[in-house]
Amino acid sequence: MKTAHRNAARAKREGLPKFWLRAAPESRRTTGKVACLDLVDRFTSGKATADDMWDWIETGFMASHMVHLLATQEAVEFTEEAMAAVAEQLNTFANVTGRHRRTGRVGFNSAELLAARAAAEVISGLLDMDRHGIAERAAHWGHEQAQILRRRFGT
Repeated sequence: MKTAHRNAARAKREGLPKFWLRAAPESRRTTGKVACLDLVDRFTSGKATADDMWDWIETGFMASHMVHLLATQEAVEFTEEAMAAVAEQLNTFANVTGRHRRTGRVGFNSAELLAARAAAEVISGLLDMDRHGIAERAAHWGHEQAQILRRRFGT
């Protein structure tokens, strides 16, 4: 029942012109930033689980979609470094999930760690740029994409 209600509420919001949609409150943006940095810390400390891996992937998809929405709907221009950081994180998903499938280990090699840290910094900035509910829309999209991969590749 809750899911049906959430989906109906989301459909109503998505049908509104963008200027009626609100940005995420400061508390939610701060929580998102902390959660993103915490995920990277869990990987580096060896405490990351398979669920953490999928949360990290979901966050990466969210970031890429936020970049897309901000660029296409708000005419935001991003630096090459920011674009490269988000793209590099997306490129690491196959290696990280493949390693987990083969070894059961959730972690980064050094290049993946650098990419994850750079992307976490970009994500913090993206959350500050949220306007018109873009972060929420991107989060839903990222969740859907991660679920597709999770169903396809398991755990």
